[in-house]
Amino acid sequence: MIAIGPLNVRLDLLAMMASLLILYIGFKKIGLSEKERDAVLGTWFAGFLAWKGSAIVLGLASTGSLALSLYATGGTWSLLIAAAVIAFFVFRLTPSLRGYWLFSALFLWFAMTLVVPKYGTLPLLSSPQPLHLYMAALIVLLLIATWRWMRTPTLGALLWTGVGAFSIWLIGSIVTGTFELWWIIPSFLLIAVAAYVARPSQKALQYGLGLIVVLAIINASLPDETPRLETGSSQTGLNIGQVPPNFELKRTDGTTFNLSELRGERVVVNFWASWCPPCRAEMPDMAKFAREQDDVTIVAVNTTTSERDVADAESFVAPYEDAFEVVYDEEGIVGDAYRIQAMPTTYVLDENGVIVAKQFGAIDHAWLDAQTN
Repeated sequence: MIAIGPLNVRLDLLAMMASLLILYIGFKKIGLSEKERDAVLGTWFAGFLAWKGSAIVLGLASTGSLALSLYATGGTWSLLIAAAVIAFFVFRLTPSLRGYWLFSALFLWFAMTLVVPKYGTLPLLSSPQPLHLYMAALIVLLLIATWRWMRTPTLGALLWTGVGAFSIWLIGSIVTGTFELWWIIPSFLLIAVAAYVARPSQKALQYGLGLIVVLAIINASLPDETPRLETGSSQTGLNIGQVPPNFELKRTDGTTFNLSELRGERVVVNFWASWCPPCRAEMPDMAKFAREQDDVTIVAVNTTTSERDVADAESFVAPYEDAFEVVYDEEGIVGDAYRIQAMPTTYVLDENGVIVAKQFGAIDHAWLDAQTN
C-alpha cells in the first residue's frame, strides 16, 4: 500500500494498472492494432468497472447511504460478477486474440503476486518462505510457454495453460492453509477436458507422473504436525504467513487488553478512526458479523493520536462495543508497529496468531466471512 495523506493506494491494484500499460505498449510493439489491443485489454477494464459498480450497488443496499457505499468492496458477489463480465468479453474475442488475452492474464497475475508478500511453510523447510516469489517464478514459466504459441492459440494449449495456472494457485492455497477440499473437483474436471481436447505427449505424461511421485514421497516424509510460528521469533512480521507484533492497550473502561490472550481463537484486528469515512462505512457490517460469530473476535483499535478528541471516538464506537473488543492506541505505538499509514487497515489471524489475510481499505460482512472460514 502507498499512502497519500489520508488516502491509500493498494499495491496490487497499482501493479495491475502499471501492467496494463506495459501490455498495451508491448502488444503494439509486436504488431497488434489499436482495435485489437483495446479488445484484449478492455476486458480487464470492463471487469474492474463491473466489480466497483456492483460493490457500490451492494453497499447502497447495505448502508442506505450513497456516500458510504462508495467505499464498499462487494465481497464475493462483486468478484463473481466481475469474473462473469470478463468471461463474457473474452468469449466474444476473435479466437486468434485469446492467446494474447491469456498471456495478459498471466502477466497481471505475475505482477500482482510479486507485490503482495505471502509466506508459507514449504515441504522439507520448517521456516516460512516467501511464497509469493516462488509462485511468481512458476508463473514466469507459464508466461514463457504461452509466449511460444500466443500468436497461434489452440484450444488444447489454452486449456493446458489453464491447468498449469490452476495448479499453481492450488499449491499456494495448500501451503498457506486456505485449501478447500471441494476445489479438487473443478481441478479434475479441467484436467479431464484438457486431456480429451488435446492429449498430452508421452514425455509430458512421464514428467507429470514423476512430479506426482516426488510430491507424494515428500508428503509422506513430512512430520504429522507442521511447525508453528512463535511470536517474538524471527518470523514476526506483517505479511501473510507471519505473526504480527503483540500489543497491550486500554479499553474504554480503563481495563487492559492483551492480544496474546486471544491465542487459540480466530482474530480480526481492525485499525480505525472516527473521522474516517471508510471506517464508518464498514462498522455496521463488522458489528453484524461479530454478533453472528461466537468463534471470531474482532479487536477494533482506535488510532487515538489521529483523533481531534478521544470523546468523538468513544461516542462513535459506543453502539458497537457489545460486538468488539474496543481499545485505544493513545500513544501511537501500536500503529507504528503495524505501520498504519491510512485507514481502515485490517489483519485476520488464525488460531496460532498467524496472519492469513489483510486488507487496506473498507471491509464488509462478505469479506470477513470469506477470510475467517
